[in-house]
Amino acid sequence: MNVLLRALAAERIKLHHTLALWMCLIAPGVVVGLQVLQLLVQDLSRREALDGPAAWQFFVQSSLALWALLMLPLYVTLQSALLAGLEHGDRQWKHLLALPLPRWVHYLSKLLTLAAMLAAALLILALLIVLGGAVLMWARPELGIRGAPPLGLLSSKLALIFLTSLAMVAIHTFIAIRWASFTVAVASGMSATVMGFLIGQSAQFSHWYPWSMTIQVLAKDPKHLGFVLIASSLIAITLTLYALWDFARREFG
Repeated sequence: MNVLLRALAAERIKLHHTLALWMCLIAPGVVVGLQVLQLLVQDLSRREALDGPAAWQFFVQSSLALWALLMLPLYVTLQSALLAGLEHGDRQWKHLLALPLPRWVHYLSKLLTLAAMLAAALLILALLIVLGGAVLMWARPELGIRGAPPLGLLSSKLALIFLTSLAMVAIHTFIAIRWASFTVAVASGMSATVMGFLIGQSAQFSHWYPWSMTIQVLAKDPKHLGFVLIASSLIAITLTLYALWDFARREFG
């Protein structure tokens, strides 16, 4: 555990003043900013009038849907590629693996750092949703957003989104570390995101696809939520165990 903490501390130092760190703020900021802008210019005569808790819930759900379906897969893709790129550049893996530390520590520290950056982005997303709601409350009161934000609903949804995205985190960590090409890491994530956008609209297949599992958190009838929580965890654990074995036996050029 001590060596893992040292490796995580090293990852934290490497992230100082990097794009990966800024993305923890930029990604949720783009999502909430777009959602607020859309509601500011929306023609309210074409939608059902909402008030108080219902209006808050609509804003929270629509913001989380945009995050879960589109931004989250792209965020995990880019962050995993940037984290692995810190070592792929100038062949830093050879230097790391020459240190008197178990090999598995280096891989696991990347995986845990990506998970921590996702958790940080979700916390910032929650804060920005609350701030965005306050802006709409002041700038466009006819939207019906009033009173305190539904913090219980928001926190529970974000926690479930984190848990159902663990498979995605494990998959992209493996791809980004296994292949040195930044293009491979990003292209695989972009392709999976496009497929997830289509598969996520299917009630029959969305809960089977790792990049659309998070949508079950926001479904009106979350009958597959238990399945995706278990499936995402099992995929993450199984793939990580294989990746640690593969990482320990690989030669880095």
